[in-house]
Amino acid sequence: MRKTYRLLACLLLCALLLPGSLAWATGDSADPGSDTETSLASPTDPNSIIDSTVLNSKIQKVLDEQSIDPKQISVGYYYSATGDSWYFNGDKWFYPASMYKVPLVMLLAEKVYNGELSQDSQVYDGVVADIEEHILTYSNNDWAHAIRKYLGGDDKWREDAKKYAQLKEEDYDPDYLDYCYFSNRYMTQVMTTLYTQRERFPNVVECLLNAQPEGYYRQTLGEQYEIAQKYGSFEDSRGVKFNHCTAIIYTPNPIVVTVMTSNVRRYETVIAQIGKILADYSLQLDPQVESHKQALEQAALEEEQRRQEEEAEAQRQREEQQRLAQEAEAQRQAQAKKDAAAQKRKEITSYAVKIAAALAVLAVLVLLVLFQLRRLRAQREEDRRYQAQRRRYDSDAYDDAPYDEPYEEAYEERPPVRRVSRYEEPERRSQRAPERRGRQSGRRGDYTPKH
Repeated sequence: MRKTYRLLACLLLCALLLPGSLAWATGDSADPGSDTETSLASPTDPNSIIDSTVLNSKIQKVLDEQSIDPKQISVGYYYSATGDSWYFNGDKWFYPASMYKVPLVMLLAEKVYNGELSQDSQVYDGVVADIEEHILTYSNNDWAHAIRKYLGGDDKWREDAKKYAQLKEEDYDPDYLDYCYFSNRYMTQVMTTLYTQRERFPNVVECLLNAQPEGYYRQTLGEQYEIAQKYGSFEDSRGVKFNHCTAIIYTPNPIVVTVMTSNVRRYETVIAQIGKILADYSLQLDPQVESHKQALEQAALEEEQRRQEEEAEAQRQREEQQRLAQEAEAQRQAQAKKDAAAQKRKEITSYAVKIAAALAVLAVLVLLVLFQLRRLRAQREEDRRYQAQRRRYDSDAYDDAPYDEPYEEAYEERPPVRRVSRYEEPERRSQRAPERRGRQSGRRGDYTPKH
């Protein structure tokens, strides 16, 4: 039984160790220098003069030398000669510590620029110029808390400070308003606004030029360049240590550098090394600026030419489509006219057929009426002839009686008159005419009675 338990324990141990061994064998272990970590670098604009591959390798070298997890650090870089920016882990949000005092004092200084205050204006028990120096040069927290209240509270001034960056509203982490968390992209853009619009924030850069005269970026750059910098250092209740520094370094083409760290040992040395790397890299870019600008201008001209050609082609296609549409419309109208003419002819033919049919019916009726009238006239003529014949027969019977005999005797001795049918052909009058005429002439001479 004990051997069985031991065998099961060995099998269980192997099962637990196997995934880790496979991960090591396939290279899936969390190596700070692996490509997975370097993907934290934000892509730059294709037209940027900054070579992100070069900067990634330089920053990664520092991290490897100092054994720093890339997720513990964030770097922001702005090159004023071309306006290009580059970020490493730039969208990670950190507690900014005293760096928040830069946008805070910018809001106060803007009131001076707008004429709402002056450098000598009294705010609480101090004047504006002195307050700005206390907060930015010496990082005085008491005055910073007072100005936060003066500007309407934390929610108000943080919301107002959004205008100094170019982030979209959806890019802000909820912790920005809740706990005053900053990202490197936000802080670098604030410092860029301070550099490009210095007159809008009087006395702010001057105060930063005197801050930490021997620390942070000055450790590696010394007095070679003017440096307007603001550091921040804070340890929260969880024991997380935040240490940062943002600065305008006045190289021949000034740059903005922001380095933010969390739980990084020797953070000040790391920040100084990165500042030196970016300053030297800027010096390498300076000779390329003119040719880069010319290349961009040429590219812009080519792009404009291409756009014009595309617009011309699009216009040609629109005109062709319009022409085809007009032709189609003309054909449709012509076909519609043909269909209307055909329909009209069909209607006229239909009307003609109906009229012809009506005339035919009318003609038939007229013929029927004429035929009936002719038949009636023929009937009347025959009736007239029949009556005339009948009267002749009757008159002949009366003429056969002797003139001097009494009427009754003559009538009685007269043979009965044969009635001729209406449709029977009567005897020819010529057969009896001589006899009748003889008798009539014997008795009455040439007198002919009227019928």
